[in-house]
Amino acid sequence: MSEEVKKIASPKDHCGVFAAHKFGGDPLDPGKVISGLSSLQHRGQESAGIAFPEGAGNLTSFKGKGLVSQVFPGHKFPYVKARNMIGHVRYSTAGGGDISNVQPLVANSTEGYQIALAHNGNLFDGNCRRSQLMDKGHIFHTTSDTEVLLAALFNHCHLGLKEAVHRVLGELDGAYAAVVTDGKEVIGFRDRYGFRPLLWGKNGDICFFASESCALDTAGADIVGDVAPGEAVILSRGKVKRQAKNSLPINCPRSFCIFEFVYFARPDSVFDGENVHLVRKKIGEKMASLLHPRVDLVVPVPESGMSAALGFAEASGLPMEKAIHHNPYWKRTFIEPESGQREILARLKYSLVTSLVKGKTIGLVDDSLVRGTTARHLTSMLKKAGAREVHLFISSPPFRYPCYYGIDIPVSSQLAVHKSSGSLAGELKADSVNFARVKDLLGAVAKPGEYCHACFTGKYPLTAENCTKSART
Repeated sequence: MSEEVKKIASPKDHCGVFAAHKFGGDPLDPGKVISGLSSLQHRGQESAGIAFPEGAGNLTSFKGKGLVSQVFPGHKFPYVKARNMIGHVRYSTAGGGDISNVQPLVANSTEGYQIALAHNGNLFDGNCRRSQLMDKGHIFHTTSDTEVLLAALFNHCHLGLKEAVHRVLGELDGAYAAVVTDGKEVIGFRDRYGFRPLLWGKNGDICFFASESCALDTAGADIVGDVAPGEAVILSRGKVKRQAKNSLPINCPRSFCIFEFVYFARPDSVFDGENVHLVRKKIGEKMASLLHPRVDLVVPVPESGMSAALGFAEASGLPMEKAIHHNPYWKRTFIEPESGQREILARLKYSLVTSLVKGKTIGLVDDSLVRGTTARHLTSMLKKAGAREVHLFISSPPFRYPCYYGIDIPVSSQLAVHKSSGSLAGELKADSVNFARVKDLLGAVAKPGEYCHACFTGKYPLTAENCTKSART
């Protein structure tokens, strides 16, 4: 693996996008957008922002570093009177965490044309395109792929926003979902492979876009459906138009990231008609066939292992107890960038109901294993509380290959699964470590042929050339 890949290979969450367009009547209530972004907070805690037309129609943005509640305190954002808003929560993948990378990004042309863009994902050849544009004199203010995508849209803005999006979808390869506005219309569009999620919904005369359906629920919207891979949905002048995906120059395979179901998404979210909680529960049911050690009690790692643990316990006929208490005010250790921070958070994050586990053999269920920080800490806690044995059951296969499509999985010596099963169990102070199989994941979804699982199998849906390009973004 190249040095460049190692630089980006730190465990980071996705971003989340949210947008709203009101077709008539009074201006849009900005609280709907803020609440929608709050529902996507699990996708990124680094920064948040909203862009909207103000006054004579000029686009402006309100954004900052921190949680949505910190960037948009209740008393600070009620003055906005607009019918279009796009928003974003971020945890950086390509590009760094600098304030200049906080989205949405707003750009202006010398002719007075403006667009604002928020996006989740990566472009496969973002750095290459950035260099080409810089050679032509283009000045970049950020280090993120978002500005490259914005520049590509601006290259066609003289044709109108709808046509600009159509051209860019045909030109740029990547794993992304985006919302864009010129202050008059809002367009949501998605990469041709469908790696990253984007849904849309309606509540009366308001249409919404969101990375997850849970944000649409918060806004009181009914789900219309997923924006299809390669499709653009245009909200303009009281109408909804759908730019068909078959207008694109190539026929692209659907490759939705299965890690959305395993880890990233909220359990109440729905993708392509499938509920995340129920998929995770089915994975747990299938994982019950791995129950070779005798187990007295199933204990989920809260809250990440809850859905799989329910299925695991039901299928194996074992009792389940919430023996581990989770402190909800601490972030997920998976996305903390520094080793010391992860260790401290793991200690502060959990406490134990000791009377439930004393003298018992525990089946500890979690959704994934990366560095093993949480698993090691919880296993030690359980054994100190008197658990006779602790067997780990992980409801995803081990990560063995780099992700080139927007999730920065650490493929290095930091990965716990690079060790043999025996040494891994020893290092985690567990009596065994058991991983779900890829067939368990695919058997839990309705359309198994439409998912990317390259981080587990090394079977990439795109060419090696595109993967190499992606590693440089």
